[in-house]
Amino acid sequence: MKNVIILGAGRTGSSPLAGLIAYKRYYIQQEAIKSRGGYPDGDYENPELIKLNQDILMESGYGYTKANINKSVNIDTIKQFIHQNKNFSKYHDFLKNCNEHSPWLWKDPRLCYTIHFWKELINFDQIKFIFITRDKKDIFRSYTKNNIYCTKKDVYQKYEEQVDSVKLFFKENNLNSLNIHSPELKNKEKLIEKLNQYLEIDIKVSDYDAVYKPNIRKKESGLHFWIRYYTGFIKIMIERAFKPL
Repeated sequence: MKNVIILGAGRTGSSPLAGLIAYKRYYIQQEAIKSRGGYPDGDYENPELIKLNQDILMESGYGYTKANINKSVNIDTIKQFIHQNKNFSKYHDFLKNCNEHSPWLWKDPRLCYTIHFWKELINFDQIKFIFITRDKKDIFRSYTKNNIYCTKKDVYQKYEEQVDSVKLFFKENNLNSLNIHSPELKNKEKLIEKLNQYLEIDIKVSDYDAVYKPNIRKKESGLHFWIRYYTGFIKIMIERAFKPL
């Protein structure tokens, strides 16, 4: 079995996908399964990987290191960081630890950018890539449903930037990936067949049922959605305006 890297923006469904693939098969790190970020069954993200990705972004000049950072990221600055710095021991140590527990799985929205750094350390021959996408309007709604208030323009722009970065990575390195669009997660039989064929593993329907628990919510009317969105957005803007310096 080869290692797996899932590339995709936040709110695309990468967490349940990672959980399904990793279930009893791939090393992430036990803490990764703890509930965080609104996912009842965890994000399936290695906390050490997150910290290192934050460091890469910080040291490349991006101080705001949440998974979907507001500041536009220029991939050239990450490439510059690679060539200007020689001491990558902590990154090598992390990768060594992962390889000792191979096969491993990496998943973190920051990888949309930091993969341009990690490509200098990882062995492509030992990795299979999965690229997950989702309609922009659904990502915007997902943010709002989880009380994360951003403008539609910012969400769309950031998502397109992340997708373009991943596509550039594949193009520059002549790599293929398994592409999954978020609605496919709901079709368990076809999804399992697709993953098993690409990864050469044996996911079962019982694995899907054990891991994938859709977030069932009562569907909002358009009016209710926008009222809640603008109420939350205005509240956030007021809090920021009066936040002490």
